[in-house]
Amino acid sequence: MNHSPSWEEISNIRETLRDAYMTYWLNNNLFSFGWWAVLIINLLFIYIAWKLLDRTRLFELLTVGGLIILFSTVIDVIGLHFQLFSYPTSLTPTIPSFFVADYITLPVIYMLLYQYFSTWKSFITANIITTIVLAFVIENLLRWLNIYQYIQWNSFYSFIVYFLIGIILKWIMNNLTKAQNKYTVSTN
Repeated sequence: MNHSPSWEEISNIRETLRDAYMTYWLNNNLFSFGWWAVLIINLLFIYIAWKLLDRTRLFELLTVGGLIILFSTVIDVIGLHFQLFSYPTSLTPTIPSFFVADYITLPVIYMLLYQYFSTWKSFITANIITTIVLAFVIENLLRWLNIYQYIQWNSFYSFIVYFLIGIILKWIMNNLTKAQNKYTVSTN
């Protein structure tokens, strides 16, 4: 039996998923220990950003943050769609539920990396250290707290993804900065 579902059937499945997730979130997620941990982590990163980000480079750093939001959101959408990993605990009852970390924690981490490590050598070194901590320590802590879950994923895959995100980010920002400097010089 090769029954191809209609769009209406797919929409009904999505409605069922939405309703089931809302019930799960209200009964098992909201105000749980993991929920509070996610809230506190994100508030901490907002505070860190407020205190440490160089406001004289705000446009440049917000560009870095925006690129990280783009990269991490695309990766999470793909990973969730193909059931590579999941987020059993979330601050919000939205599907996908990852957006808080992708929009706060990771952007702040990469903005600080970019701000404090300007040469390729120092950036790569800091990126490797950060990537090791994120992939092998933080993710496993989040798994232990039932905030994050590997399905067909592992820490090594995360290490590769975090590392490549940093390298691609640095390359893009270096080229944008060169282009901006070239344009500024030619218009003056």
